[in-house]
Amino acid sequence: MTGQNISVSNIETPFNTWEELPDLALLSIKHYQEEGKDFWHWVVFQRLEGKPFVLDSASYLDSKIRTDFDQMQPKWFIEVSKP
Repeated sequence: MTGQNISVSNIETPFNTWEELPDLALLSIKHYQEEGKDFWHWVVFQRLEGKPFVLDSASYLDSKIRTDFDQMQPKWFIEVSKP
């Protein structure tokens, strides 16, 4: 998918490490299966000036900006790039 200011990969890439993520990505976290059906929560990973963080819209969070990487357990990501 391509827009005027961004390009989104058509590929879901398995997550390996936070360091291997591109500077901007859609990231699936909280993956689980229920009755054979997959569920997950999408967040935005971004790295600005070398500092990584996650934007998460979950209503139970005190802050929408997260850096508690060990708590998120990503499954895969979709790279987002600016042409």
